[in-house]
Amino acid sequence: MKTYLLSLLLISLLCFISCDFGLTGDEDEDLTELEKLPPLTTTGENTFGYLLNDQAINVKNTLRITALYQHGQLQLGGGVSNLEKDIDITILLSDPLMLNKKYSLKNTSKYVDFNIFSTCTYEFEETYEGSLNFVKIDRINFILSGTFEFSTVTEGCDTVNITGGRFDVQYTP
Repeated sequence: MKTYLLSLLLISLLCFISCDFGLTGDEDEDLTELEKLPPLTTTGENTFGYLLNDQAINVKNTLRITALYQHGQLQLGGGVSNLEKDIDITILLSDPLMLNKKYSLKNTSKYVDFNIFSTCTYEFEETYEGSLNFVKIDRINFILSGTFEFSTVTEGCDTVNITGGRFDVQYTP
């Protein structure tokens, strides 16, 4: 039993060490930044990506994607982390969730709160434009798909422009 657990731990550690953290590398040299993002799908592929100031961020590690929908509250997000960067986006949205409705992500929104964590923290009050749109809400198979974009700023840090944001996730009810 100990040998089995030790082997399982070793395999898990090796898998973690070899994980792709979602920051694009040399293998994507010939692609545009937009082409480096996950495709726009609606089948619950567990994808999350966006352009951060025109640089592709593709969350390839599904452990870094959050999709929880409980008690009328959706928590949706994704992030990447390696030795150089630690970036997370979290979007909080309250019921009702509706298809093809453009939810405002501006600081006056009653629906949305989010943060980006890097070397700077950006609070939802500092967001001056943005939106989120669902293109699929499947309450039977627990799939949410859509797009998002926003811009935010915080004192002493660069302005953040998130464009081309897309997600296709299986959520936990």
